Amino acid sequence: MRPLTVVSPGGGEVIGDSPTRRVEILSDRPPVHATVARLAAGQEGADLHVHYEHSDLFYVLAGEVTVRLGLEDRQLTVPAGALARVPPGVVHGFRNAGQVEMRYLNFHAPGCDFATYMRGLRDSVKVVYDQHDPPADGGRPLTEAEVSQGVGVLTDVDAIRVERLDGVTEPRTFHALASYWALEGDLKLTAGAQETYAPEGSWVQIPPGHEHAVDGSFLRVTAPSSTG
Repeated sequence: MRPLTVVSPGGGEVIGDSPTRRVEILSDRPPVHATVARLAAGQEGADLHVHYEHSDLFYVLAGEVTVRLGLEDRQLTVPAGALARVPPGVVHGFRNAGQVEMRYLNFHAPGCDFATYMRGLRDSVKVVYDQHDPPADGGRPLTEAEVSQGVGVLTDVDAIRVERLDGVTEPRTFHALASYWALEGDLKLTAGAQETYAPEGSWVQIPPGHEHAVDGSFLRVTAPSSTG
């Protein structure tokens, strides 16, 4: 099945790796930039900031993420198996306020050069990117941030759709960039007579226009949203 990109566990582009934090880039395609990361207990993730052109999303794989919201720094705890979406204009940051290491996926949709910004941090190169200091008026209402969990659609806005699914899907062609994260066990992708297997913790990305079916326990991320 080609063209298809498979990033095996631990095989992303490494931005940083230390006992307290590791970050890998999984996708730098314009519709969605994605990373997978771990953060030790008690560690800060990002100070309060705001994006004006894109949404910032966190899917928690293990532990819990504390999302910080607004100038008042409201603390929102997001457990494993849940997705938090912070829309453009909402002031936010995050930390690991828990007692154990957390692991999470981070999506920026559209990408807005997030991956380039992360490479700049790694390489000590200043990159201008859609990240700004919190505005004096506090930005958009904190209530616009959302947290969802369970099986099915977790979020669906123009820029991105995220679903948590189990089992076999019918063959389908997306008119969007389709990405998959293997949550538990192997992920099987089938296109015609060709099958591709990706182990748990893999990221698989398929360009628009390629019919395929998926079998396993996985996240499906389509960017922009593709509900047809």
